[in-house]
Amino acid sequence: MGTSRAEALPLSGGGLVRQVCESEQALLARARQGESGAFEQLYLEHRDQVYALCLNLCGDREEAQDLLQETFVRAYRGLRGFAGRAQFSTWLHRIAVNLWRDWVRRQRRLSALPPPAGPADPGAPETADQVRTVLRRLRPHHRLVLSLRYTQALSYQEMAELLNWSLPRVKVCLHRARRAFKDAYLRAEETEL
Repeated sequence: MGTSRAEALPLSGGGLVRQVCESEQALLARARQGESGAFEQLYLEHRDQVYALCLNLCGDREEAQDLLQETFVRAYRGLRGFAGRAQFSTWLHRIAVNLWRDWVRRQRRLSALPPPAGPADPGAPETADQVRTVLRRLRPHHRLVLSLRYTQALSYQEMAELLNWSLPRVKVCLHRARRAFKDAYLRAEETEL
């Protein structure tokens, strides 16, 4: 079975040729027809990116895993309704963000803060854990825009579409989020000294 990702093939002289095996649109069409292998391929291609978003939003590896799974369960159930007006990855991000928002509301109702991050991965740099710790201290909408911009590499326009915000609102929120992150990071460094 082919993939929709371009595969890099080495050539003599060190150059690369991109070979596209199967488009995402073709996979979506096959998945809509009920072919489980096609949806599995979509899952394999997008899971790491969606997991990174979930982890940066909630800060807990187990909860991020749960959000990831629920995102793909909802995507599978709603696949026939996916109109294709946005990219599939944007649609997945929207599902993940909405699930995360529900999670935040549940946490607030329980009068509890989001759970602390689990133990650091042995191979993960310490600064990544520091960044996640600082992110958890930010307001949810600041955490959201920073994660979308810097871990998912979405453009301002893609963020506006995903969040149903105006472009100026995205820019203002991102500016404020950067400032809040910087202030929180500097405060965290001062307390460690």
